[in-house]
Amino acid sequence: MHAHPPRCACLCRSSRIVVCRTPHAVTETALRVNAVALRVLTPRRLRLYPLAMFGGAAIGFLVFLAGSSGLRGLGGGRVGGDFPAFYGAARIIRSGDWKGMYEPATLQRAQAEFFPDQPGGWLTFPYPPFVAAAYVPLTLFSFKTAYALHSLIMAACCVAALALLLPALPRLRGSFLPCAAATLTFYPMVRAVMGGQNTALSLLCASGAAAALARRKDVLAGVWLGAWMFKPQLALPVTVVVAIAGHPKVVAGATISAATLYLAGAAITEPTWPIWWVRDILLPYAAAGLSPDLHSGASFTEVARELGMPALGWIAIGVVVVVTLRTVWRTQPAPVVLVGIASPFAVLVAPHALFYDAGLALMAFAAAAAVSGRTVVPLLLVLWALAALEPMRMYLPLPPSTVVLLGSLLISIWIARRAADERPPLDDSTSCALA
Repeated sequence: MHAHPPRCACLCRSSRIVVCRTPHAVTETALRVNAVALRVLTPRRLRLYPLAMFGGAAIGFLVFLAGSSGLRGLGGGRVGGDFPAFYGAARIIRSGDWKGMYEPATLQRAQAEFFPDQPGGWLTFPYPPFVAAAYVPLTLFSFKTAYALHSLIMAACCVAALALLLPALPRLRGSFLPCAAATLTFYPMVRAVMGGQNTALSLLCASGAAAALARRKDVLAGVWLGAWMFKPQLALPVTVVVAIAGHPKVVAGATISAATLYLAGAAITEPTWPIWWVRDILLPYAAAGLSPDLHSGASFTEVARELGMPALGWIAIGVVVVVTLRTVWRTQPAPVVLVGIASPFAVLVAPHALFYDAGLALMAFAAAAAVSGRTVVPLLLVLWALAALEPMRMYLPLPPSTVVLLGSLLISIWIARRAADERPPLDDSTSCALA
């Protein structure tokens, strides 16, 4: 009679083998896939493909403008996107009737000609009054010309944002043009630039802050963040994250910019404008605006509402806030990585942020590509391509823009933690000598 080992022991040993080997197998598979991707994505292809895509997008935009009949675009589209809101408010400011830029009837009259196939159509203007004043020079041109100029200016802001990062990220110097092309063909940014929105200006403010931090000019970085107050729901979280990461002086710089913008708004309207703007414009818009924009949202709050589980949004915000603040407090990341963390974080926790605000994930992309090199490029390309699925969001379990933002945030956090782990420890002998 032969003795046999207990069956449960065999199963336990088998389980241990599976448990031990599975992570290794997954890692090995991931490395193989990444190696194959790197062989396919040669440096030459990484230079040519973005440039080719940008050329195609630029030609398509020019054809759209040239082929439009008045403000009627090809295929029944409308020229201008969200630009009527800014152009109409600037027109009202220019006429001297500043109160009218927040009155529905006045806005409707100012924008009537911009909706040729939608009689009575108009877009609300929830921005601070100084934003409308900034658009006044564009009202010297016809709407269509102003829209084209605005798109060109926003594209230039994208390129300028990347250029500001070059001193801090020298690895990008040799691939500036392909990186600029990839930036301008990133789906959320394409929709923002061609849709009359100002996400590119947000990217410029974030990039300017990162560049100033890299030069150890924290107050100047704060000035950039304060200039971002045309979207306070994004500027304030970024400022908090940067300050907690060991740069408290940014608060002083942000205060300088915010005070300047306040004075500009007071000169246009009246000294009490922040009070009634928040009470009568911002809060009602946030309450009413979430409904029509529900299927375009990118923040946790809006996605959770879209899924019918608002509590889930608050749980996600709580987790991300704790993880992000703990990471930046403990690791104190390099400036571009820090802003690469703060930018997608701000969009995810904002009470109101739409899919084109996901263009701020480009800050995290730039930091990851510059710090980790080609090894991280395949992952970034997956996120870049995933963003283009946004028009199909109703068929997907989660909005691609939100997934891209969360992915870019996690990549930046991983880079920050890895850099902190690789820092040499303090020399104990030096500490003793100083003591």
